[in-house]
Amino acid sequence: MTHEDELAHVREQVSMLAEQVGTLLDVVRRQGDCGRDTKPAEDKLALLESLMWRLHRRQVRLQQHSQAIH
Repeated sequence: MTHEDELAHVREQVSMLAEQVGTLLDVVRRQGDCGRDTKPAEDKLALLESLMWRLHRRQVRLQQHSQAIH
């Protein structure tokens, strides 16, 4: 897999995770508004945010490496 392919793949993963984070934020808000326990959704949210930041750091490294080559 080329660096460009890997970078495109990472971008796609970050985008998908960002969508899921947005959805979970909405779930947490709605559950909180209804007085329900938000802990399970908040735990999932924390995990997704952690994964998203890891992928973001990987994306930055790939971009830097790609720029250094060109």
